Amino acid sequence: MRRIWIVTTILACGAIASASACSGKTVEIGPADDDGGGAAKTDSGIAADGNNFDSALSPNCPAYPPQEKTQCAHIGIECEYGTDLNIDCNKIARCDPSGWAVSAARHNSCPTPPAVPSCPSTYQAVVSGSTCTTDATCTYGEGTCTCEVYCGSQYPLGHPCEAGTPKTWQCTGASLGCPTIRPHIGTACSQDNQYCQYGDCNSTALRCESGTWHTQMTGCPISTSRYKEGIHYLSSDELHVLASETLETPLANYQYKIGDSHPRLGFIIEDNPGSPAVVHGKDRVDLYGYTSMAIATLQVQNHQIEKLEHEVTELRKLVSLKLGSFCETAQLGTNSNPGGCCSPLMAPP
Repeated sequence: MRRIWIVTTILACGAIASASACSGKTVEIGPADDDGGGAAKTDSGIAADGNNFDSALSPNCPAYPPQEKTQCAHIGIECEYGTDLNIDCNKIARCDPSGWAVSAARHNSCPTPPAVPSCPSTYQAVVSGSTCTTDATCTYGEGTCTCEVYCGSQYPLGHPCEAGTPKTWQCTGASLGCPTIRPHIGTACSQDNQYCQYGDCNSTALRCESGTWHTQMTGCPISTSRYKEGIHYLSSDELHVLASETLETPLANYQYKIGDSHPRLGFIIEDNPGSPAVVHGKDRVDLYGYTSMAIATLQVQNHQIEKLEHEVTELRKLVSLKLGSFCETAQLGTNSNPGGCCSPLMAPP
C-alpha cells in the first residue's frame, strides 16, 4: 500500500508559519493508504484516533497500529501502541510469517483507572512493607504497589496467610539494572537477553532482543495461545507417565522453620526436583504444573473407569444370555428352577 504524508501549515501569528512555530506541535495527517485510512498525529505521540506512537519506536514499526494479517517484512519485530501505564492495556503488534498479529487489551480492568485518593502521589512515596489499610492497587510508571495481606517469601505460592496478618504495601518495580520507567515495546535497548519486569508476574515482562524490546512470558501461568509456541497436546502414553509420577509422589507432613508452625501437608522438592510441579531454580512449587499433573491423573483414571464400565456391561450381556439359555433348558426338564438360579433375584441387572 502507498503511504502519503501531508504536513499541514497554518496561517497564524500574522504570517504563514508551521503549526510548530505557533503552538510548538507539528500536525501530520496520515498515513493515507489506498483504502483511505489514516489518522492525525502530533509530535507528542498521540494520534487523533487514540492510538499513540512512540517516536523512539524501531523504524521497522509502522507509525500506527497495523491491520491484522496485513503484510510485514521484519519477522519477530514487536511494536507497542497506546499510553496506558499497563503494557497489557495497550496494543501490541507482532510481525509473524502470516502477517501482523495485533493483540488487544488483555485485562477487563483496561484502561488503567486513575489512582484512588488512598494511593501515595508517587512510586517513591510508597514504603514497601509498611502497614496500610486501603484495598488499593496503585500503578505508576516505575511499577505497581498493592496494599494486601502478604505472608512472606518463605511460603509456597498460593499459601494462605495466618489469621491476623496485617496489610502491607507490596511494590513490584523495575528489575535490577533495568530502566526505571518501563520502555515501550519496539524501542531500542542495548543489552541483548536482558529481562525486565514491571509490576507483578501477571503483567507482561520485557526482553531485549536484537536491539529492541520484546514481550516476554512471565512466571505466572498464561493460557492464551497468543503467548505460546511449540504447543504439544499430550498423548495417552505421556498422560500415563504423568499419572504414574503423580501417584508415586511421596506426601509428607512438615512445619515451616520460620513463621507459621502449624503442620502442613505437601511434597518435598528434593524428593523429585525434576518434577513438572517444581519451579526450576527456585524453592517453590509450580501450582499450575502440579494441578495439571493431577488433571492428567484424573483423565487417565477416568479412561480406565470407562473401559471397566464397558467391560462390565458386556459381561452382563453375556451372563444374561448364558443364564437365559440355561434356565430355558432346565425348565424343560423335571427341575423347573434348579437351585433357584432362574429367580428374578438371580437375574443379572
